[in-house]
Amino acid sequence: MPAPTFILAHDLGTSGNKATLFDAQGALVGSVFVPYATAYPHPNWAEQDPEAWWHAVCTASRDLLAKSDVAPDAIAAIGFSGMMMGCLPVDADGTPLRSCIIWADQRAQEEAAYVADRCESGRGLPALRTVPARPTARPRSSGCATTSPTIYAPDHQNFWCPKTSSCTGSPASSSPTTRTRRARSSST
Repeated sequence: MPAPTFILAHDLGTSGNKATLFDAQGALVGSVFVPYATAYPHPNWAEQDPEAWWHAVCTASRDLLAKSDVAPDAIAAIGFSGMMMGCLPVDADGTPLRSCIIWADQRAQEEAAYVADRCESGRGLPALRTVPARPTARPRSSGCATTSPTIYAPDHQNFWCPKTSSCTGSPASSSPTTRTRRARSSST
């Protein structure tokens, strides 16, 4: 059997998952798009079901491999990128406990104003060296703690590919509560 040579990439965006397949030379072999919905259960709220993301990844992978006539064992690597600044509470096993509060959600206005006021005035949070955008992931996760306090679990991450997954520090650069100078790639 020949060595795997294809790269499968998934971009989980706001409106859906775009899957692309590249050969060993970096040439595009094919792409597909699988949409998913955003729910707006209250004014200023925007949420997505993580199960819909997983369904989109599986559907797009199957469709793209079939359309490109590439066998699954020919895939050398799978990459994921996605929208930033979401809040997805998970349990200790990484299982989502509710829908994801996505970047477009505006429910944490009071929390964001509180943090921004402290930064602008120089009170508290001196290590930030920046004024957080309104809203950012931290105020959004605080909003989750306020609206769903029994499921707030900010320290867990859920990887779909647990055998060899990694995360770069780049998403941390948009969060004013993360020290990016110390951020490093990590593998689990």
